[in-house]
Amino acid sequence: MDDRVGIRLVVLRVLVVSLLVTLGARLWALQVLNGEHYRRVAETNRVRDVVTPAPRGLIVDDRGRALVRNRTSLVISVNRSVTDRQKDSGRAVLERLSSVVGLPVADVAKRIQYCSATVKPPCWNGSPYQPVPVAKDVAPSQALAVIEHPDRFPGVSAELQAVREYPYGALAAHELGYLSPVTQEQLDSDGGRRGFHNNSLIGVAGLEDTYDSALRGADGVQRLEVDRFGRVAGTASSTAPRSGDNLVLSIDAGVQQAVEQTLQKTLDSLGGRARTASGVVLDARTGRVIAMASLPSYDPSVFVGGISGSDYQALSDPANGIPLLSRAYQGSSAPGSTFKAVSTTTVLTNLGASMTDDYDCGPSLQIGSQTFHNFEGSSAGPITLHQALVISCDVIFDKFAYDAWLADGGLRNGRGPYPAANEYFVKMARAMGFGSRTGVDLPGEAAGSVVGRDGAKAIWTQLKDSYCRRAQNGYPEVADPAKAERFRQYAAEACVDGYLYNGGAATQFAIGQGQYLSVSPLQLAVAYAAIANGGTVYQPTLAKAVISPDGTGVMPITPKIVGRLPTAPEALAYIRAALHGVTSEGGGTAAGVFADWPNDTIPIAGKTGTAEVEGARDTSWFASFAPANDPQFVVVVTIPDSGTGAEYAAPAVKAIYQSIYGVGRDPALPGGVPPADLPKVEQDGTFTPVGAPPDQAAVPSTTPSGAGSAAGGAAAAAFTLTPGLAATGVAAVRALAGGVAVAGVRGEPAAVDSGRAQARARAPARAPVERGPP
Repeated sequence: MDDRVGIRLVVLRVLVVSLLVTLGARLWALQVLNGEHYRRVAETNRVRDVVTPAPRGLIVDDRGRALVRNRTSLVISVNRSVTDRQKDSGRAVLERLSSVVGLPVADVAKRIQYCSATVKPPCWNGSPYQPVPVAKDVAPSQALAVIEHPDRFPGVSAELQAVREYPYGALAAHELGYLSPVTQEQLDSDGGRRGFHNNSLIGVAGLEDTYDSALRGADGVQRLEVDRFGRVAGTASSTAPRSGDNLVLSIDAGVQQAVEQTLQKTLDSLGGRARTASGVVLDARTGRVIAMASLPSYDPSVFVGGISGSDYQALSDPANGIPLLSRAYQGSSAPGSTFKAVSTTTVLTNLGASMTDDYDCGPSLQIGSQTFHNFEGSSAGPITLHQALVISCDVIFDKFAYDAWLADGGLRNGRGPYPAANEYFVKMARAMGFGSRTGVDLPGEAAGSVVGRDGAKAIWTQLKDSYCRRAQNGYPEVADPAKAERFRQYAAEACVDGYLYNGGAATQFAIGQGQYLSVSPLQLAVAYAAIANGGTVYQPTLAKAVISPDGTGVMPITPKIVGRLPTAPEALAYIRAALHGVTSEGGGTAAGVFADWPNDTIPIAGKTGTAEVEGARDTSWFASFAPANDPQFVVVVTIPDSGTGAEYAAPAVKAIYQSIYGVGRDPALPGGVPPADLPKVEQDGTFTPVGAPPDQAAVPSTTPSGAGSAAGGAAAAAFTLTPGLAATGVAAVRALAGGVAVAGVRGEPAAVDSGRAQARARAPARAPVERGPP
């Protein structure tokens, strides 16, 4: 018996010792090994962050004119950490506040409730210890009613905050972009690297997106100590916000305005027949974007303070022309005869064509069962390649392309590998940047398409089932029986041998037509810039430099060369001379348009393009550069569903050059050269415009933006908050009410308009046109 007791005691002692050792080891791990981690966790349990958003940097044009800036908005906010501790949980305060801001008390209560899985906007997605905005752009009298009676409004504050303003209204909206509240997915993926908070506003389109990190700066954070009941006991630390950097663009506001106004006038002249248009102006020597426009457009101020669902739907509705889409770089289509400059480069470089020999420009060319015609069946007989470009002869380029297709093996490409295929036209197109993104510093760029033999077979593999189904079922949704039958026949042929890269497709490719070639206006401008500058392919850019708020730090964004054309300099010089003939020689397809142009001082080279579209009117193109003898600018315009290139796009390009050089009007670019120097930042955070007279430095009275509330938007919009500075309190609000500038606030002419109404006004209402079979 004693032995059993002794054994039990030993086991008990071992067990106790083991437990003590285990407990000690665990305590050591918690307090020593992982002590720092748990100290941080404990700190977060008693510390709450209150974020002060940093003013975003300005976005200015090449001369320093602000395209996007910040303005002051009078904002009334409710601090729930104060109101919730009142006997009635702040109900009486909210009732008094509702009468001041003109909102039902229920609406005010909804705005300060916390968002959750079951609580949807309007609600607050930020910190519960941060004041929640309930009314923006309020009148100074409303703000004073709160500030001067703190006993009646405990926990309620009124202060000036910076919000985005667009002095030029809708100008360059697609390129500038807009802001939107950060999403939960973005918060989760960021992992704290960029300092996102629940109530952060971030760029989601255009340059606001691409350069968001630089423009956003760093938010200020006040760390509040709270007790176990959530009551604020003190401040642990406080970090002031750091203003975002400024972005200087190569875009020139004057040229941008000229492009947009020209496109709009052209659409107006069509009487609603055409719904969309786009244009690009590049610096041929650097690849920098001087202007880029797409219609229909929108006013980005509609996003300030949050866009409604109905407004967003209107801006993304195809029936309105999808105003949010920039067709200048996010859309693509067949370029028509503007592509003949690329084909001329191909035949001179790879197919042994001569600069002096004549080639037959007959009225048509027969390829199998297909007949390819010149425009309106015209014939010019034997002519040089120079003349072929001037008068835009299709048949000559059709013949070159067909012969090259035969040399590549004809139809044998679809029956197995054919390694001898050179595909010179396809390769030259890719060398000029077609079929891939240019790399422009804007999100969502379209790559377009350049399809060769392998690509044609891959496309057919993906679409074969659709072709065969359509071949059997037809196109019952097409109202015209003849058209529906034609589409069905196309589908039947494609079902059987759509993998074949046939001779017709090859010839169409060489004249900028067909299903295997699609380009954006920006891509075409980059290609023409390479022809103009002697063969250098640049990556287009809109940003020239990032400059710190005080101007001391400058990070230039230099042009980037991405390729060189595989062709001789003399061949490019030959093409440039021929393109000049298009606008200056007898028979040139655009000679009539430029008949009164000062060709002796500012020669212009260009090429018309008329792309045929199934089920719609032709797409009008004109691609150009000037001066032809020393190219500085490239201008490309395209107008879908309009007519010939000479009829619509070429006159639009002429009008843009008139604005650039000041032919018959004041020049948008004095001297015809972009400014070489960067604008300078003044002590108050504004820019000193460079290279332009004072009257041109002022903000033009184009479409204004910066809508405020009906009660007090005008007063709030009349002042612009300098980045990094703010004015709050009674003195500041009284100064606003009296029209007096206060510290950190710069007086500006009031510019108030409804962004939502403007967005609707600029969205055409005609439905889109379907463009042929899938």
